[in-house]
Amino acid sequence: MTLSFPAILLLGLAGAMCVGLFVWGFYLMTSKAQVAADLTSAAPKRSKDEEEIFILHRITAQLGRPFLPLIESKLSFDQRQRLQIRIDAAGRPDNLTVERYLSRKAGEILLYGGLTVFMLIKGNILFAFLALGFSFMTDLNLYTEKSKRQDQIQRQLPDFLDVLAVTVGAGLSFRQALSRVADSMPGLLADEFRMTLRQMDLGTSRRDAFKALRARNKNESLGRFVSALQQAEELGAPLADALMTISQDIRRDDAQYLRRKAQKIAPRVTGITAATMLPGLLIVIGGGMFMGTDIDMSVFSGE
Repeated sequence: MTLSFPAILLLGLAGAMCVGLFVWGFYLMTSKAQVAADLTSAAPKRSKDEEEIFILHRITAQLGRPFLPLIESKLSFDQRQRLQIRIDAAGRPDNLTVERYLSRKAGEILLYGGLTVFMLIKGNILFAFLALGFSFMTDLNLYTEKSKRQDQIQRQLPDFLDVLAVTVGAGLSFRQALSRVADSMPGLLADEFRMTLRQMDLGTSRRDAFKALRARNKNESLGRFVSALQQAEELGAPLADALMTISQDIRRDDAQYLRRKAQKIAPRVTGITAATMLPGLLIVIGGGMFMGTDIDMSVFSGE
């Protein structure tokens, strides 16, 4: 049985198309649609039932829910706090809580771990590793959401601090200025500062509230802003001048951050191009070389 060149070409194109569809599906699975919205009004809050939770997350949460009391009994307070910090850093996607995270992880271990063992018994090593990778789906979601949040904070922070410095320089107190700027510049960073203001309204000191803000967001520029703000408060420096200086430093850091991010794009583009085109090219080139050797395919087919 000898394959013609058009048949080998079609096989190569089919292989490249399969790899491309896999990469595109993975991108759609790990990204959210961006829809234009009226930024002057707050987004309407949806109930738990209206949340668009991925179907596999729903399945694993249902599977792991019966084991939740046992897992919580084995979980220490420090471990629970670390989990809460990870979830807060990701912005609590799908209204995720520690209990829901534990339920999902238990369900993922049961479902995908059992599927991995089944594939290993059947001898399908490749599918076993693929199933094992799905057991980290919730952690991957938290990581991607955390990266998106840090990128948004990095983009919004310089402009936010510029407006905050001008507002404080106009004569408003720091809390009044922070509240007014958060209301006039809606976004992720404004939501974080509003949460900090609510904590201060409930009796939390400014230092502790901003420490919690820094713990929720592992952004280096935001962390330096909090540290510089606390130092200016301790030393009695004029707050407007301190905010302007901090804003200029963070704007320089933002430019360096964008340059570093641009440098990382080229290897990713090269990797995606190689992953989508290389299999098809190998099949086409290897098939052409194989056909040129005039090997009798009946040796392999047993005919």
